[in-house]
Amino acid sequence: MITFKPHVRGDVLLRVRCLNDYLTVLYVLDQPSEPTTEALQNTWFDSYEGKLKNGVKEFFTIFSDDESIGFMGLSNMNKKIGSASIFILLCDDKFRRRGIGRQSMDYLINHAFNVLGLKSLYLEVDRANVVAINLYDKLGFQTIGEDGRFILMTLPNQISIPVAMFTVPVLV
Repeated sequence: MITFKPHVRGDVLLRVRCLNDYLTVLYVLDQPSEPTTEALQNTWFDSYEGKLKNGVKEFFTIFSDDESIGFMGLSNMNKKIGSASIFILLCDDKFRRRGIGRQSMDYLINHAFNVLGLKSLYLEVDRANVVAINLYDKLGFQTIGEDGRFILMTLPNQISIPVAMFTVPVLV
């Protein structure tokens, strides 16, 4: 079963594992130039906590049963104009192409539009990441530009995913 929980400091080791995996970051916009460390990710998390409190970012950890398998989130949130960038990162090839990306995107889109009240989402995707592009097309994202190897896509809030479809475990 796939579930989603708010990103917490305990997810730093997942971030280190994911961001140091070649296949995981192959299509990532801001690929790390050097391997990351637990210390660097703890520093990143300090910054993230401030951005979460200020409503600029909100990340979630993706679980398959009890195993953390990736993370996803909303960045560059601008509640004044109602927009945010969206991303997903599955950290192991065995979880890709199994519908988890679709479930994760559905959850994020629902959260952005129905919980946060955002009006539009955008993302950049590597043009070589055909699987992701096909998913974004199916979800209704529209191409609005290109920048070298990346395609810029947007999704206006014209869809509605039933809130009851998702359950987020309560953290104790």
